[in-house]
Amino acid sequence: MKSHSIKDIFSNRPTKESYEEDLYKVRKVPYKKDDMWRLSKLLAAKPTRVGRDDGGRFSGGGRGGALFLNSVNQRDQRVMFKVSHSSSMQAHDKYLSTYMSQENKNEVLDKPRLFGTENSEYESAKVPEHFKFIISPENQNVNLKVLASEFIRRVETMTGYKLLWQGAVHTDTAHRHAHICINGRDSNGKRVYFQPEMIKRTMRETLSYIATQMVGERTEQEIISAQKNLVVARRWTKLDEELEKYPGKISPHLLSPDMQNRLAFLSEMNLAVRKAGFYELKDDWKEVLVATGRYNTFFDEYQKSGGKLELYSGGGISGTVETVISFDKDESWNDALVIRSGESLVYVPVWQLKKDDLLGKSVEIKDGTRSLSRQVTDSSIRVVGTPRGIRNSGKRE
Repeated sequence: MKSHSIKDIFSNRPTKESYEEDLYKVRKVPYKKDDMWRLSKLLAAKPTRVGRDDGGRFSGGGRGGALFLNSVNQRDQRVMFKVSHSSSMQAHDKYLSTYMSQENKNEVLDKPRLFGTENSEYESAKVPEHFKFIISPENQNVNLKVLASEFIRRVETMTGYKLLWQGAVHTDTAHRHAHICINGRDSNGKRVYFQPEMIKRTMRETLSYIATQMVGERTEQEIISAQKNLVVARRWTKLDEELEKYPGKISPHLLSPDMQNRLAFLSEMNLAVRKAGFYELKDDWKEVLVATGRYNTFFDEYQKSGGKLELYSGGGISGTVETVISFDKDESWNDALVIRSGESLVYVPVWQLKKDDLLGKSVEIKDGTRSLSRQVTDSSIRVVGTPRGIRNSGKRE
C-alpha cells in the first residue's frame, strides 16, 4: 500500500468516489502506530450539516462550513481540550521556541519536534496574536500527531481559513498530550478569530469524532472506568446535572450507586451536608464545582476561606490582595489573586500574572476580562496603595 506523508495528504483533494464512502459509521479497527492511511481516509470524509452556532453562522474567513456532531455520545472517545489566546510577540516566540519544544526542561532528553506548517512559512507571517491549544485524549492509543493534523484540517473546512500552525507532542507527564499554536493571521493574510461557541462545543465534538474514527468506540470497561472517575471529580459533571434536578432534601436510597457515591464525595468536599437519612447540597455547590473545573487552584483557596470565597464575575473591583497565586511560567491558566473587597473575598483569575509584590497592596481592576474567560489581564491591575501591617510575601512557585 502506498504510504502518505502529511504534506502529500494535505495537498491532494479527495476524489468524488472517496466522498461517496460513508466514514461516519464508526468502525472498531485495530490501532497501528503508523496511522497515516487512516488520516488519508478521514480527509476524504464528507461533512454533514447538522447545526450552526447561536449566531446562525460560523466564525471564520468568509466561507460557510459544517459541524460534525451535535453532541458527544457515551461511546465516543473523550478528548480534554483547552484554549488560550495571547497578543504578545514575545509570548508567541517563547511558546514556540521554549515551551512547545521543552527547551526549558532539562529532564526531557528527547525534545519534541514541531510539526505542521513549514517553519520558514510560519515565521515569515508570524504576528503577535496567536491561539494556544492543549489536546489530551482519554485513550492513550490515539496518534496525537494525526489527531492534531486532522483537527486543523477540519477547522479549516469549517472556517475557510488556511491556517498557519505548529504542533508538538509532550510525553513527559502521565498523560500524553499535544500542543498546537495557531498564528493570528492565516496564509491569505486574514485575521484568525474563533467564536466562543465554536471553541466550547464544535471543536470539542470534532476532536471526539476524529479520535473515535482512529481507535474505535469506547469499550464498556473504558466507560465504566471513566464513570468511576466522575464520582470523585473536583468539577461539574454529568452526575451533578442529575443531582441538580432534586430540590431540597435528597434521599440516597432513591439514587444509583454512582449518584450515592457522588453525594458522599461532595460531602467530603464540604459542598453537601449529610443529615439523618438524607443529604442537602449547599447553596454555592454548583458555582464552586464549575469554578474549580475552570481554575485548578480555586477549590484550595475556597477551603482555606472556610467556604467564603466567591469567583470574580467581571466588571470593576477594588480591595486588598490577600493571596497571590503565580506559577512563573508562560503557559498558565492558574494565576490568580484573592482580593478582600468590603465584606467579600473574591478569587480573580489573572492571565499570566507578571506584576511583583502585590500581596497586601490595595488594587483596582476596571473590567479587564479576556473574551474567552473571566480572567483579567495583568495590565488591567492598578496598585493604589499599601495598607499598614500587611507583610508582602507569599508568592507561589
